[in-house]
Amino acid sequence: VENFQELLENIFEPLFAITIDPSIDPKLHKFLLSIVGFDSVDDESAYEKTPNEDQLLIPPSEYTKEENPHYCYYMYYFWANINALNHLRTLRGLNTFMFRPHCGEAGSVEHLMASYLVADSINHGIMLEKSPVMQYLYYLR
Repeated sequence: VENFQELLENIFEPLFAITIDPSIDPKLHKFLLSIVGFDSVDDESAYEKTPNEDQLLIPPSEYTKEENPHYCYYMYYFWANINALNHLRTLRGLNTFMFRPHCGEAGSVEHLMASYLVADSINHGIMLEKSPVMQYLYYLR
């Protein structure tokens, strides 16, 4: 994989293709009818430097660094693709997917903030107890 855009294409391009033309792969089409949501799993305990604005504004096709992008970057681009895919699937009368990332088990409160903005809900959330404001926002949801 040469850049982050290729990673996104490897994940989402087949899903868009099957949504447009299920005859491409009938088994995958049938499988997608039984899927209810996406999770994302990473090592939240790994240290991440808080990104500056310039780092978050790099287009995926230009993100060629060896280290993974920040959690916020992943969350935004996963949400954007799932949201576009859901729109297309709705137009075609197909089921849609929730976005419930692996979040809040370890790591920064920034992960909880990013997921709150883009996800339908989260898996884990243990770290919510260390951030009463985020805990309350998730409770309100």
